[in-house]
Amino acid sequence: MKINELKLVYFSPTGTTRRVIMETARHIGLKSVSFDFSVYKAKKPVLKFAENDFALFAAPVYGGRVPALFTEYLENVTGKGTPAALIVTYGCREYEDALLEMKTVVESHGFKVIAAAAFPAEHSIIQTIGARRPNKEDMKTIGEFGVEINRRIKNEKSFDQIQIQVPGNSPYRKYSTIPLTPKTDSTRCTECGSCARVCPAGAISLKDPKKTDSKKCISCMKCIRVCKEYARSISSLKLRMTENKLKKVCQSDKKADIFL
Repeated sequence: MKINELKLVYFSPTGTTRRVIMETARHIGLKSVSFDFSVYKAKKPVLKFAENDFALFAAPVYGGRVPALFTEYLENVTGKGTPAALIVTYGCREYEDALLEMKTVVESHGFKVIAAAAFPAEHSIIQTIGARRPNKEDMKTIGEFGVEINRRIKNEKSFDQIQIQVPGNSPYRKYSTIPLTPKTDSTRCTECGSCARVCPAGAISLKDPKKTDSKKCISCMKCIRVCKEYARSISSLKLRMTENKLKKVCQSDKKADIFL
């Protein structure tokens, strides 16, 4: 089947998922166009892909699920029997229902899933878990996933007979995120607005960036990563409690799962 263009659709607040999808795309021999949903958009864009496009979807796992913000964006993304591959990255605990959820959503919007993968990564909150992953070995595996997708695109005349099965349960586990809303040190904050401009959830006001709406915050840690003044943080007590809890259920040596 002749594929025209590679469409990259992803959600990556701290940049790890973006690294993974870009490395995968690098090994697929197609011109690509990116749609990054990591920055808040009050009006969700409408994307329509053709049957001769190839879509690559990627997102981190939040509590065993696809981030709710990403699924909101996916509601406006449609295909026309468009072949697709899925990627989830997770902080070395489990990805549980995330791949199944993403597969179900995109297939209900006109896509045909022909490949999927779950890649362990450094935990976005407790960075000692899975530290510096994806590492060199991980990136090799990610690249090989892209090579296999490229081979399938070139060799298959039709994708109709391909049936990809991924793990997960339906109904999905209850959606939740770790309730850690960053606080602002007013003595350090210069009100530059960098945090507000990059917040995926729109939880920080440009008019008063020292305040964060805890009801909107998804604890993605992006605001902490971008603050050059180190004015935003999570309390050390809450971090220690979270670390002690996560270290009991996370394994930093998790391996990738690939479904072809």
